[in-house]
Amino acid sequence: MDRVNFRAKVLTGHLKNHHNSTIDLLHTAQCVNYSPPELCEPPSAFNTKALRKLLDGESMDEIDYIFNLMIQSDLFCPRERGGKVFISPDFNKSMEHQREMTMKRINYLREQGAFDGWLTRKGPDAERSGFTRGITFGVYDHSLGIKLGVHFFLWGGAIQFMGTKRHQDKWLKPTETYEVIGCFAMTELGHGSNVRGIETITRYDASTQEFIITTPCESAQKYWIGGAANVSYNRVILTRFSCILELMIKQLNLLCINICTSLCLLVNDTYVFVFQHATHAVVFSQLKINGVNQGVHAFIAQIRDANGNICPNVRIADCGHKIGLNGVDNGRIWFDNLRIPRENLLNSVADVSPDGQYSSAIKDPDQRFAAFLAPLLSGRVTIAAGSMNITKIGLAIAVRYSLSRRAFSIRPNEPEVLLLDYPSHQRRLLPLVAKTYVTNL
Repeated sequence: MDRVNFRAKVLTGHLKNHHNSTIDLLHTAQCVNYSPPELCEPPSAFNTKALRKLLDGESMDEIDYIFNLMIQSDLFCPRERGGKVFISPDFNKSMEHQREMTMKRINYLREQGAFDGWLTRKGPDAERSGFTRGITFGVYDHSLGIKLGVHFFLWGGAIQFMGTKRHQDKWLKPTETYEVIGCFAMTELGHGSNVRGIETITRYDASTQEFIITTPCESAQKYWIGGAANVSYNRVILTRFSCILELMIKQLNLLCINICTSLCLLVNDTYVFVFQHATHAVVFSQLKINGVNQGVHAFIAQIRDANGNICPNVRIADCGHKIGLNGVDNGRIWFDNLRIPRENLLNSVADVSPDGQYSSAIKDPDQRFAAFLAPLLSGRVTIAAGSMNITKIGLAIAVRYSLSRRAFSIRPNEPEVLLLDYPSHQRRLLPLVAKTYVTNL
């Protein structure tokens, strides 16, 4: 009878929680009887802090600083288990909710000073700090890491390394403070890895000293551009005008005032719009001067105004829901003869004079193209480091599970055996753990 009552309680719990989307998916259930390895295993004499110091080196304090910031905010969903605080995003939410949460986390980190000096500080220590912070954010949530990586490493990195002092003085500080939100418009529908084959065209108008960016065909549309998608807004706090707004809404037979709560954010009795998406883009394009194609160059183009409206001669569409990374708003961009100032050419390798003369210290087109794209190699390093961290997370989950999950007993009435005590399980997991440690070093 006790067994019947136990099964009845378990089934009742499942039925009650079947339609409850807010339930903690890791909540201990009667039928699982799970406890973290820290509680069911005796304390180890192994010095894990010394191992961390070996693996993380000079970056350890920076990593701890970032995680300490995150566990202090409910935005990162902290919870305590086994005497430790764990943080993880909720991937069961809608695309819109994940995007909103990603931007709220960025705003929180910005307010805490996590981005201070990321682009404006100089020297090896500053570069290591920015790199460490970028990949650490990705450990928590790859969407957060990608969103920040596009803004700082790609947009900011392009200005740092492809631009010159005039660009750095104008754009780097506003990028750190998020007065400017940047994206990286290189990939096209028809060309990704083959950058030399991109089809976007930029011509120079000497009479106005402006470049004109054009998307000549559908395959030239900029595609999968992180941070470029359609505008959405944060919540609003209504003040003395709330009664008027409420009355207007009732007269329009709208259902509730929440319709207005996605419009703006109140600061000092003034409505300030807060936008989640890019205001500017580094656009890669074929540069044609006097009918001669000088190859791929990069330009700074404004794609939204200060109010978040898409600029004239720019079209933007949302790539929509993806199988992953739904916290990143990927978009598509077309340029219909968009005019930008001559100074917006990132000119570390080549430049165009006011009267339309093209010049470069590197005469060979192949060498010029290689020098032009060399700064982008840092992005590949970031991807490799991010992949390593994702590997660590996957292995940590697998190892912790194998130290908690039991299956079958050797003799009747004896405790079931931990998965990691099975040699077959050890042969699958432990070589991967060893390989990961070695690769990290």
